[in-house]
Amino acid sequence: MTRSKTFQAYLPSCHRTYSCIHCRAHLANHDELISKSFQGSQGRAYLFNSVVNVGCGPAEERVLLTGLHAVADIYCENCKTTLGWKYVSVLLF
Repeated sequence: MTRSKTFQAYLPSCHRTYSCIHCRAHLANHDELISKSFQGSQGRAYLFNSVVNVGCGPAEERVLLTGLHAVADIYCENCKTTLGWKYVSVLLF
């Protein structure tokens, strides 16, 4: 017996979508992509306007290439794989 995957949200199949590399849960519509010019600790990172099927960890301060930021890790709600982070706020001094 195989279990079908149930995601919180499914994106329209008529659009190009981004999904979790491990469980294929839908994450974002291509129209929500803002930039591919970000650099994460493990390589290239994408910036999206909005995403679905993700959970959010607690906010913490991190020094990124562009300075000190308050960020929170995000993870796939289906398989709990860490996907990246989201900006909570920019800290200016």
